Amino acid sequence: MLEIDLIRHVKVKGKPALYGCTDVTPNMVENARLLERLVSQQQTNKAYHSIVCSPLKRCQLLAKEFSARCNLPLEISLDLHEMNFGCFDGVAFDDLYFNETSAKTEQYGEIETELCWSQLEAFLQTPADIVLPDAEALSDFYHRVKNAWHRLIEQQVIVLSQQRELHTPRRILVVVHGGVIRMILAHILQLDWQKSSWHQKLKIGHGSMSRIVISQPYQDDQLNQQVTSIAMPFLEDL
Repeated sequence: MLEIDLIRHVKVKGKPALYGCTDVTPNMVENARLLERLVSQQQTNKAYHSIVCSPLKRCQLLAKEFSARCNLPLEISLDLHEMNFGCFDGVAFDDLYFNETSAKTEQYGEIETELCWSQLEAFLQTPADIVLPDAEALSDFYHRVKNAWHRLIEQQVIVLSQQRELHTPRRILVVVHGGVIRMILAHILQLDWQKSSWHQKLKIGHGSMSRIVISQPYQDDQLNQQVTSIAMPFLEDL
């Protein structure tokens, strides 16, 4: 049996914005507190056998330090980074124009349209139908994450089959992003990841943990994936 804990990174340094592929630094005080909680848990009951994380430093910093402190193998999965929001990625909400009319400026005799709320609002309402400028399509994001999840499980099942204590669950910590966690949950639960409500109403708090239990039934070769908890607070005040 596999137990995979998906933990979202802590809050980041910077103004409120869509931080997708923008490589921002986490709040180091909160990051240190989350690290100490993980280390304490590991020292008490050896909670995890290995770690997987996103390549972005708001996930990597925690995962690398946890790996070093507890002597756990770490894999950086390049396809588990957050969605790329294109021209809006990392741009503070306060810096967006209220509407397209006020955003138009004249530069070198031509009209140039700046980023504005109307573009972002349209995407948030119908994220599967609208692709922000230079951004990743929601469908591409979903399939990227789904394929990365399948590869992760395949690798861990191979390791599990080779371990001596077959009745001992293998536990993996995956340090990733809120959007990535939503897509993994939608895939397992067979829910509609294209709906805006899935992304806006399912709160995946910073530092929260969601647990997936994976087993292989005796009657067939298909893996059984169960979601046993969603966005469980790991540190109450993060």
